[in-house]
Amino acid sequence: MMNTIGVNQAKVQIYGPGFSSFVRTLLLLCEEHQIDYSLGFELDDQAIEFKSEQYLALHPYGKLPILKHNELVLAETASIGRYLLSTFVPDYPQRYSIVQQAKIDSFCAIASIYLDKAIIRDYVLEFAFPKGESGEVRLDVVKAAQPQVLYALKVIENELINGECLNSDFFGLADALLAPMLHYLSGLPEGFSLLDKVPEVEKYFQQLMIRASCQKVLTIKS
Repeated sequence: MMNTIGVNQAKVQIYGPGFSSFVRTLLLLCEEHQIDYSLGFELDDQAIEFKSEQYLALHPYGKLPILKHNELVLAETASIGRYLLSTFVPDYPQRYSIVQQAKIDSFCAIASIYLDKAIIRDYVLEFAFPKGESGEVRLDVVKAAQPQVLYALKVIENELINGECLNSDFFGLADALLAPMLHYLSGLPEGFSLLDKVPEVEKYFQQLMIRASCQKVLTIKS
């Protein structure tokens, strides 16, 4: 793993599986910004069963991921991501004005709630875990979900063209949230990724995949 700097040299612990898109968001930030981390289903070398009573004490709704850094325990990906950047990237607190940070927070909330639901929960997961009677992909469900996937991609396109959160030299939280979603989408069977329908987003994804952090994290198998 990578080394941190200054007083924040304690390793951050990320609880969750490497295939989770939200866990991958945190891994991308750590790899990109040289934050030392561990990954798995242990905290402080103690195994914690997912959705156990012990786990629900960390997140009352049993969601992933969880971050532990020193004595701090945090839930919810966007909040964890902002903490990582604010704590470990020396110039991050001064990089954005209050208004700019508010815009980033707003887009990241949209990404982690609505874009994730349209792209991952209601679409990609049908390919990953088919729910057809014989274990096949339910094409009617997939086709019904496609308009919302396209709408989500258009939201990303609009941010690329008119917003301030993406397409900059700094790899931030918004990029880290979108990269796993777009990568999973790109891996769907021919004709189903829909990225070719929104060229600006496809180009953005290709630019992300040039980064060493994306090449490393987004190829994790488990």
